[in-house]
Amino acid sequence: MSGNSLSVIFHGVRGSTPAPGNAMARFGGNTSCVEIRTNDQILILDAGTGIRSLGDNLITAFGSRPIKASLVISHTHWDHIQGLPFFAPAYSANNHIRVFAAKGDRQKVDRGLRNQMDPTHFPVGLEHLTGIRGIEEFNSDDVTLGDFRIRVAALNHPGGCAGFRIDAAGGSVAYLPDHEPGEENLKLMEFAQGVDLLILDTQYTESEYVAHRGWGHGCLSASVQFAIGAKARELVIFHHDPSHTDFHIDQMIERGRQLAGTSGLMVSAASENRNAILFEGATPKLPSLPPFILTPANAVLPTEKVVFPVEALQPGEAAK
Repeated sequence: MSGNSLSVIFHGVRGSTPAPGNAMARFGGNTSCVEIRTNDQILILDAGTGIRSLGDNLITAFGSRPIKASLVISHTHWDHIQGLPFFAPAYSANNHIRVFAAKGDRQKVDRGLRNQMDPTHFPVGLEHLTGIRGIEEFNSDDVTLGDFRIRVAALNHPGGCAGFRIDAAGGSVAYLPDHEPGEENLKLMEFAQGVDLLILDTQYTESEYVAHRGWGHGCLSASVQFAIGAKARELVIFHHDPSHTDFHIDQMIERGRQLAGTSGLMVSAASENRNAILFEGATPKLPSLPPFILTPANAVLPTEKVVFPVEALQPGEAAK
């Protein structure tokens, strides 16, 4: 990878609980885990079930060489930590895995990681993960970690959740994994202003959100509005509901693009089959996914429709 490159790879894209099965195969069924690389430095965002396959990939790629990586935990709800006990590189003292929490959250994250590996829940304890060199916390909301500049913002989620903005020579990424739109949105738009890639909690359609107010997750029209307000280059809808099939998500992408109208915002969905999003210098290289045409043969639920209420934004309105 060149000195001004940034790659973003999705290993887990679901929220709440894993969603295996053929109906979810194209976008993926693992819970939250995103890998970001620059200058051969590895930054991992969250440790949902997707971190297991990431660990396997790292072992294959590094062989006998030590694996060095930094893992940042947004919060300790299950879908963001449940893969850590299956992250194979963490079991070798030959590796150096640093685990970080937001400022003031170290004890909470340490407790959450230890509790899920208590004998009541898991056969071995956190102390067996000898590749992890303790749980650290950032000393401020604006830190430098190698070639990454990481800024932190509080999100609106029960129990708390940290969002991260990552800037490097090759581009910028905002990762806002669990967030329900609220009065802090204007401040968060400023936080994410001009970001190349906005990875944003979009678990619900508008009609689903009505039934889940207060659960701490976002909906499609609010995400598009947020992305346009933040002047993001691309919105990647994330934290897919476990009930959403590939067909559902395709429809959400189409609806999101309609809402974006002529704003210039690109709208896509996080997919474990989208290998990487590359940036070279100030110019993003965003490879398009292979074209996929829904037909009765490949749509798992060909008659299924995502319901958008009448009062939801109409196409193009979010761009106003």
